[in-house]
Amino acid sequence: MPSFDKYWNDLQKHQKRVGYWLPHWRDLAGRIKDGRRFRYFTLCARSMIDVFMLVKEGIVRVQPADNSVGQVQFCECDQDQFSEIKELIGREDAGFLGRLEEVVLFQDDDITRRFRTPESIGTGLEDERLKKDVIDRLQLKRTFFHVRSSFPYDCINLDFCGYYYPEPPDMLRVNRTVERLFEWQRRPSEDAEQVEIKEFILTVTCRYDAAFPPPAEARLVQLVRSNCRRSREYQNELQRTRGTARPEEWAREDREDLFFAGWPKDIAASAIQNGWSMEILDYVYYRRVGDRGPFVIACLVSKLTLARGDAGEVRTALLALDKNRRSVIGEIDRASVQGQGLLESLIGIVAVRNEQASRRQRPRLPDP
Repeated sequence: MPSFDKYWNDLQKHQKRVGYWLPHWRDLAGRIKDGRRFRYFTLCARSMIDVFMLVKEGIVRVQPADNSVGQVQFCECDQDQFSEIKELIGREDAGFLGRLEEVVLFQDDDITRRFRTPESIGTGLEDERLKKDVIDRLQLKRTFFHVRSSFPYDCINLDFCGYYYPEPPDMLRVNRTVERLFEWQRRPSEDAEQVEIKEFILTVTCRYDAAFPPPAEARLVQLVRSNCRRSREYQNELQRTRGTARPEEWAREDREDLFFAGWPKDIAASAIQNGWSMEILDYVYYRRVGDRGPFVIACLVSKLTLARGDAGEVRTALLALDKNRRSVIGEIDRASVQGQGLLESLIGIVAVRNEQASRRQRPRLPDP
């Protein structure tokens, strides 16, 4: 059995949850009408603190008939963790086994193209003559169908753990995944409710450190240069606040600042291409020291709304450029008033999770 994720009880991480995620999720849940249930997609780890924070808040509920957690879906590539998370949610259709980027960006080949539905894939997989690589491709396509059909969601919570721009090749696979999710958010749900979403919350968490790939930095320089060409206001603000309007100079002076200002523009552009306007609600980060040295965890919390007229791509770029819009979570002493408050919150969430773990006969979380 895998161990619980290393930072599940980290107080900086929990401050991000309760201070910068939960208020927006709660507000959106309060605007959902007609008795419809809140729809949540997550890349939760085995601890599932985000899921059971929503249960504790009453935003999602444990169904008394079968002790299942309603309207929560997840994606996980580790088989052991996948099995445990699915068991705690208590629904066979709750989870998708695979790496999100590989599933969402699935592309047909000559063999898989012949299978047009999940049902036809199920029939095809009964052929004992299939080679393992063909079986794997067909199973991936079936997962692709299932993930796509589960959309749309009121909240999509994406913690990619690593860089938003991974090491080449295919440096843009995370960004292309987010773009595809924006496309799927325009789909009415395929369940009986036939839900259509007009607004939703997206949280994206990623890492930055000194080993940030040079091609990724070049991508950010390109984005800033594009902003300057498109908007005199952006160019002037860059000159005023950074002392240069040349992104190459900015990168040499402060690579981390370039990162913070650059990658939200990619998300905003993907949103606009799929008919959504994007408003940054919170932009929060905190610092850690790991085995490879210091690094930053950055989280962008945004509201996406069906676009009307100007979708505000330049506005988003300007907000990302503004250092005053970024919130830093400093070190938190567990014995301080803030630390004790966060621990009390975390203890309450763990209690809710452990109740479900007991019902489902799965391992309990230790005390935080």
